[in-house]
Amino acid sequence: MKDPIMLIEALDNPNVRAFLRMLRHGEGTAGEDGYRVMFGGGLFDSFADHPRQAITRKLGGTPITSTAAGAYQYLSRTWDGLVKQYGFADFSPKNQDLGAVALIAGRKALDDVIAGRFEDAVRKCNREWASLPGSPYGQPVVTMARAGQEYEANGGTYEAVAQAEPEAAATLADFINPEALEADTITPTPKEQTMAPFIAAVLPSLIDLVPKLGRLFSSGSETSERNVKAAEIVVAAAKEAIGARNEQELLEILKADPSAAAAVRGAIESQWFKLEEVGGGIVAAREANAVYLQPGAPGFWLNPAFWVSLAFLMMPVMILVDMLFAHPGSYDDTLRTQIITAVLALLGIVGAYWLGTSFSSQRKTELQSGGAKLPIA
Repeated sequence: MKDPIMLIEALDNPNVRAFLRMLRHGEGTAGEDGYRVMFGGGLFDSFADHPRQAITRKLGGTPITSTAAGAYQYLSRTWDGLVKQYGFADFSPKNQDLGAVALIAGRKALDDVIAGRFEDAVRKCNREWASLPGSPYGQPVVTMARAGQEYEANGGTYEAVAQAEPEAAATLADFINPEALEADTITPTPKEQTMAPFIAAVLPSLIDLVPKLGRLFSSGSETSERNVKAAEIVVAAAKEAIGARNEQELLEILKADPSAAAAVRGAIESQWFKLEEVGGGIVAAREANAVYLQPGAPGFWLNPAFWVSLAFLMMPVMILVDMLFAHPGSYDDTLRTQIITAVLALLGIVGAYWLGTSFSSQRKTELQSGGAKLPIA
């Protein structure tokens, strides 16, 4: 068990106290009853322990369940982790403050807070409190300027920045580094794009909800960027569907509320067209078909997409012939309008597909031949 003395000493620091007041402002618990606030705005009675009440509220018509409570909106399992580390005997205001200091220390930001490196501390803590500026969780946040105002109003100060001494005049030798010049001739290996740990943690649960998600994700540097983009779309849709403030709350709600799981499943399904685009979709198909339009390539009539497009067009042509010439009296005005609209839409889709393929093929040819031109400013 960790020694809480360090937390008690840190809480005596005026910058730490000002930072905690700033956090409470962002979490909406700055009032007199802030230490008693539960998710949804209700108040609990006893400080003997975290209230551990899973409260459901409807936000935007979707039911949301959370155990968040106290001045820093601790989830019950977050508080349990702090109790295990520091042995807090109750959920009193003093222990809630000490717990917040512990979370700041856990984010390696306590030294920054004490020294007055305010913005550095905020950036390190914005994954712990979703209301902080720059938080990646998608809920409303306060601006850095507003957070700074609250910090200053409660006595927070900033680190004094020493004025830099005038630099000596640079010579040519200062800019010559033989090792750097040699390294500059080597083509660097592309760095594989990695997925944010919070997104990676929640993704398996979402794949359990929608198993076909699994086929979108694979390993290797060539697919890492696609995987990251698809994961971001999936997790963002899931959070928005149930109003979760962050990935941690999303997991907790999914485990506690079957109706939330259904809402998330529907939201992911509604975004499937975006996921297909990330995984390949129309863009990949155009790239494949563009091969048939390159100089020296096989004739376009050998392209499977040509015959598929032709089949799509045959049916509306036959319907139009029947409507205009064979049995014109069998169609009323409403049906004629609907058929013509559908035919035009289908023609537009097929036309846009082939125009896009032709354009991408033309661009590829220009780039390969060095004929691409930069835009003129």
